[in-house]
Amino acid sequence: MRGQGSEPVELRPGAGAREAAQLAEIEQWAWRRVRALRGFYSHLTAYVVINFVLFMIDSTTPGPAWFYAPLIGWGMVVCLHGLHAYEMLPWTTADWEARKVRELIESRTRR
Repeated sequence: MRGQGSEPVELRPGAGAREAAQLAEIEQWAWRRVRALRGFYSHLTAYVVINFVLFMIDSTTPGPAWFYAPLIGWGMVVCLHGLHAYEMLPWTTADWEARKVRELIESRTRR
């Protein structure tokens, strides 16, 4: 028979397995955040460089100033991108849907 002559080994998930799962989840979250921040920084860099070039073109050509339209329009998009990258928009986080579903279920069951 299996296990004869030795002490029984208890096989159950313990704190070690739980901690490893939590660390893996935190690492996945950190990688997502780093990718989001890298994307935002790339977008912000392109915004600054391209708008500087547009400003230089606009300042050297005659006629009314048109530089402000792309600056403001694109600036709003960059601002939203930054809010998303820094998780300041609650409906853009990964677990928002799950939290909202739980909230709606709880509010419905209280009635």
